[in-house]
Amino acid sequence: MKSNIRKILLAAAIIMVVNSPILMAGNQANPRAMAMGDAYSALAFGLEAANYNPANLGLSANPAFTLDFISFGIDLKNNSFSLDDYNTYTGKFLNDDDKEAILDRIPGQGLSLNFAGEARSMNFSVWRFAVNFRGIGESKIKLDKDPFQLLLYGNAVKPNVSLSDSRGEAQALADGSISYGHPIKSWSTGQLAVGATYHYLYGIAYEKIIEAQGGVFTTDTGYTGDGYAIIRQALGGSGHSVDLGAAINFANNWTVTGSIRNIYSKINWNKDTEETRFAFHMNPVTFQAMSDDEVNDSLVENSDTTYDIDGFSSTIPAEIRFGLARNWKKVTWGFDWTQGTSSSGSYSTNPRVSTGIEYRPISLFPLRAGVSMGGDRGVMYSAGMGIYMGPFHIDFAGANYGSLIPNGTKGITLAFAAGLRF
Repeated sequence: MKSNIRKILLAAAIIMVVNSPILMAGNQANPRAMAMGDAYSALAFGLEAANYNPANLGLSANPAFTLDFISFGIDLKNNSFSLDDYNTYTGKFLNDDDKEAILDRIPGQGLSLNFAGEARSMNFSVWRFAVNFRGIGESKIKLDKDPFQLLLYGNAVKPNVSLSDSRGEAQALADGSISYGHPIKSWSTGQLAVGATYHYLYGIAYEKIIEAQGGVFTTDTGYTGDGYAIIRQALGGSGHSVDLGAAINFANNWTVTGSIRNIYSKINWNKDTEETRFAFHMNPVTFQAMSDDEVNDSLVENSDTTYDIDGFSSTIPAEIRFGLARNWKKVTWGFDWTQGTSSSGSYSTNPRVSTGIEYRPISLFPLRAGVSMGGDRGVMYSAGMGIYMGPFHIDFAGANYGSLIPNGTKGITLAFAAGLRF
């Protein structure tokens, strides 16, 4: 019987899970931005402008030269469970109240798991130009809520389990970009600039569940069910994307920016392109059948078939950002409004707002904090600091999702960078 239970769980997992490569994703490797809640569009100058608003390169506040030796960041989160939940329920005998509390934490659309990361090295800006090289990517998995109800309560409460809403998507890219900002109008207390960034995108890996159907159903005497999932994947490709922006500095210490990232984007995947079809079928699983050694091993059948396909293309959703920032003698404040044109990966059509502050009690140790909310990421609380010794700087940042307290977080973000500013 235990053998068949394992087969049933394995068959369900085939539909629920997509294997994703280790990836890195955009805007995770900027600890100053992360610490300020990513409210950074009007504060990103030098090489940082390329990933927020290239028009900032054309403002007079832009430094003459910047260089990052290395920077990296990671972002892990889910939409349901905190570290405290894990510690509370792991290894515990669950009563009905515990089971209900666990299910209440999973939204109706299911459990989402997200991983993102980014790594950069030897990026630089000179005058109004910026050149950046980075590894970017992300993976996003969504699991149906039904299997969790079956796992906790059994088929008496959840007689039929659908697996058809489970989805997964992942991609890894290398991004080389060049940015330019140009002032187009100046006046006594302000300046207007525009800018653009061109990205050459080298596709490393892509994987997506493009279709999933099936379920497990209770009969009068046992279980039956079937299902399948089709996963599309590639191990190479190339493409391009373009960002545009505008920025205004006025009253010498206010900055307002607007940008559209990925106003054009397309990646053609043409190397090792294939699809894999996973399928399972449960012959009527009854107590009598599981007790019969002659039929026991054939109750659950699963298979997978991989076949080559023609090349295909993918796009990165466009993202609109508006930023506002104010500088005082020892304080810098920023505000951002961000919205994607479609939902994919870390992009969402739901608006996200962010605000953050940097306080410099002494110039050597800037202190930062921020908060952001909306989109599909929920509330994020962040903090960080820097060590600035002349032109050399080191920056650190961390963030929690959903709670200021580490045990209450549903995810964590960490970033580090070291470089030069002149």
